[in-house]
Amino acid sequence: MSFIRIESDQYHVVKGLLSGAESVFTPYPLSILEGTIDGIVYVDNQDDPRCAAVMSNDFIGGRLIGYAVDKAFNEGFISMMKDHFFVNGSASDFRLFWSTASESWNEIIFRVFGYKVFCISRTQFEFDRQVFESLGPVENYEGMFRMDAAMLQAYEPLRREIESLWGSIEKYLQHDVGWVAFSSDEQGIGLCHAAFIGGGLAELSIHVNKSARGQGFGFQLARNFIGDCLNRGVIPNWTCDTQNVASFRMAQKLGFKENKKYNLFSSMYTPLLHEPSRT
Repeated sequence: MSFIRIESDQYHVVKGLLSGAESVFTPYPLSILEGTIDGIVYVDNQDDPRCAAVMSNDFIGGRLIGYAVDKAFNEGFISMMKDHFFVNGSASDFRLFWSTASESWNEIIFRVFGYKVFCISRTQFEFDRQVFESLGPVENYEGMFRMDAAMLQAYEPLRREIESLWGSIEKYLQHDVGWVAFSSDEQGIGLCHAAFIGGGLAELSIHVNKSARGQGFGFQLARNFIGDCLNRGVIPNWTCDTQNVASFRMAQKLGFKENKKYNLFSSMYTPLLHEPSRT
């Protein structure tokens, strides 16, 4: 076996690996495998892969799939990542968010980054539509609006977040809708949008300013977004840090049930926009 980069017309051979224990945080790798966003894919065997690395073009975000049992693949991955971050890049302030479902990758990640990264336990939830619909019809709240091109152009922080995840506003608007909450003085105080879309799943990203928390904005933004997802035939996907009690409670109120665990490797310099926040 080896460490082989494949082209987009071969990505379909990797999708079959994202089942069973690997069916966690799948909107991200599938958004690359399905061409929703750009990325890079490496496998151990281009015809019948057992493991794969699916990553963003800047290597900041990625997913290791399968098990770390192929020595050639492991060494190729380690060499590539070290070259990118420590030979060609800055070793002091790099950003990173890589996810794994198998703990067999832990040693590989730490061989690359050592003490410069930390491992976070994450929980994948499963959506129960009946529980969500039992909440009743979604109400229109004053100050909450769907994202559109004009809004994204007008609010620079929002535009930067979307562009960092999707590459461009135009690409985002082809696939997604989102919701923004504004205060009475027209300041943005919260948003809910899809960080990634893949496999018919939309990964929720929710953020509410600290000054506006505890007033139900996050819950209502999520309800609006989930309602739009269902109307478009897309299933909402919820993941969060396993220790995030507030996120667990909100997920359960919205109809999500705890399912599987996985790991997220991150650096202290990774901004929240790269990993969907829960507030």
